[in-house]
Amino acid sequence: MIKIRKNKVYFVGEIGINHNGSLKKAKDYVDLAKKCKIDAIKLQIGSAEKFTTIENLKRYKQRLKSDLSEKHLNILLNYAKKRGVYLFATPLTHDRVQLAAKLFNTIKIASGDINFIPALRIAAKTEKQIIVSTGASTLKEIKNIFKIFKNKKKLILMHCISSYPTNIKDANLSNIKFLKDKFNVEIGYSNHVLGTTACEVAISLGARIIEFHFTDNKKRAFIDHKISFEPKDFIKLKKKSEDIISSLGKKRLKQFKCEKNFKELRKGLIFTNNLPAKHKITQSDIEYSRPQREFSFNDKNKIVGSKLKKNVKKYYLIRKKDFK
Repeated sequence: MIKIRKNKVYFVGEIGINHNGSLKKAKDYVDLAKKCKIDAIKLQIGSAEKFTTIENLKRYKQRLKSDLSEKHLNILLNYAKKRGVYLFATPLTHDRVQLAAKLFNTIKIASGDINFIPALRIAAKTEKQIIVSTGASTLKEIKNIFKIFKNKKKLILMHCISSYPTNIKDANLSNIKFLKDKFNVEIGYSNHVLGTTACEVAISLGARIIEFHFTDNKKRAFIDHKISFEPKDFIKLKKKSEDIISSLGKKRLKQFKCEKNFKELRKGLIFTNNLPAKHKITQSDIEYSRPQREFSFNDKNKIVGSKLKKNVKKYYLIRKKDFK
């Protein structure tokens, strides 16, 4: 089960069918995830005939070729466990939901299935942790998710835009906070924007689980490769995520430790004239200037009427030792 923490981003590399049906290639992706310190790898599983009509022959053949068998999924799962990489899957067809539940502790519901009741009901009965992507959904459809999956502790929503690739101006990342406030569950972000900027903004808005397409080479033919992060992209994002979370810090209740010299910026009190010893201070003898040392600007009335112990100079800070 995926556990989300406030001070760390949980990264999911979506390899989908980028392995092209090769167990060896899928293992290579697990190794790459381990090397890059990606927390989890997500697959897509589904029977070709229930995923797309055979009239869409090219896509049908691609899915037919790329669907890993249960035996291979078991081998891959054990391989990932030994390397400390969490593995789970999106069942893209309702007949594979039970298989996903049998093998994995987390089930991902794709955006396209957010209203597909047959698959949702099967997933709900598994009592597994459920992640739901909200791409191309309506608020009503998102609300309906909570009628099916009633255990909020095992539900994560992912803000997502179902456009491939998504233009940065269409990312609509304000929905991260909106969904959090509306439903009070963990809200993550599933990325289809080129580059890492949208993910960085999502993290700054509170997303602590980020999913991105992952590849070893963006130049490969299938579209998922083109919208994927290569290792160098992820390494950049991971470092940025650490900086972003570090920069968020704590709520301001007083001065922060790094602001130890804040009195240099505050207004203190100075003499407006050269004054002799035993002079009795009047309002006109005092003005305001940085820095604040022994007296703040609002201590002015405390000093008026006091007698000087010694001669003082114009525009010098007023100090306690100046008085009897």
